[in-house]
Amino acid sequence: MTGEVKRKYIKIIGGGLVGIEIAYILARNGFVVHVFNHEQPLMCQIEKSLPFKKEMQEELSAWNSPTYLTAKRLGVNLENIDHDFVKIMETSLKNFPNVSFIDAEINELNLNELSLITTGNNTTKLLIDNLSKYIGENKVEYFHPAPLKMAYIDIKNLHHDHDDFYHVNLSEEEFILLCDNLKKYRNFYDNSNLLNEISIEKRAENNSLRTFLRPCYDNSRPYASIRLKKENGDYILCDFYSALSDNEQKKLLYDISAFNGANIAEFSKLYKRTYLHSSACLNKYLQVKNYHNLFVGGSFLGIGGVHENLLVANYLAFNLMNMAEGRNLQDYPENSCTKFIIEKLLQKSVLNHMLLNLNYDIIKKNDSLIFKNEAVLEFKENYYGKYFQRNNHLRR
Repeated sequence: MTGEVKRKYIKIIGGGLVGIEIAYILARNGFVVHVFNHEQPLMCQIEKSLPFKKEMQEELSAWNSPTYLTAKRLGVNLENIDHDFVKIMETSLKNFPNVSFIDAEINELNLNELSLITTGNNTTKLLIDNLSKYIGENKVEYFHPAPLKMAYIDIKNLHHDHDDFYHVNLSEEEFILLCDNLKKYRNFYDNSNLLNEISIEKRAENNSLRTFLRPCYDNSRPYASIRLKKENGDYILCDFYSALSDNEQKKLLYDISAFNGANIAEFSKLYKRTYLHSSACLNKYLQVKNYHNLFVGGSFLGIGGVHENLLVANYLAFNLMNMAEGRNLQDYPENSCTKFIIEKLLQKSVLNHMLLNLNYDIIKKNDSLIFKNEAVLEFKENYYGKYFQRNNHLRR
């Protein structure tokens, strides 16, 4: 289904943590790597307590994972990787003369090139549409909302509910103006794909906004109320999600008297998230079925957690090297966390990804396996042969 691949040249689409991890392994093994990355906000997810954290970290050490070893050396907690750490890894990677970083979005795939997609859940619509030519509709999409945060709200305008929760009251006139503005601004933007049932625009359009902003009765009888939660000195507007522009959101809120003099610390966003239905469109090597020059990695697969993603990234890196050198691809190591994660992934359907609550670790506590790091070493030795044993895991 594909033409002759360009040997020893590997194209990585997406320069997040997983893309950098794989590029690093390829680069220090002498491959020419082009990383295509268009700067986007890093969406970090703090991991839950992992049942096999110790085993996964031991296995990352066996893989000789650049990210894991760097984090360990710097004392960085892998469970809460931030943008600064990713920049450290990126800067280190740029020291390799055989790596090129290209600030560009790839919207069309060239299947004559050996390519890896690691765009995460910020994959552009154009690339997803192009990828759909090869995977069909085997993907799931949903909207991840980021709330609006305000600071310096006059305390006299706040009514305390309980714990860190408050509300501000709206008169009938303020509420009607809010609805009218939402409908007016809604007509001026084309991002209909961002209009979701959870957005305040959609609620206004469906005339259900008052139900959402139901009044909280205190000493008065307000027409409607906006609920807030105090967090680190700011006030989060509870479930107040919008795809409107920053200026439009500012106009909406400053027409409400309770917010006079307040500052907007963060505007609301609605991020569209897309994941592959991996079990339907990928094989066990994480290649797109029938299009074997194209590999997929990272959270775009639907894998949750830094540890899990790094393990799969190392497996992908070795098979990308095998592919580039015309070798047979290797199955994931037996008795390994890597094998367990990928097999779990390929058993999952779109319906049981549980994406909406963002708590979908592949490994569950009721799974009990004995992992053997020797399996990873044997897997790598199949690539490196005797050279691997003599030269401390990876040749430079």
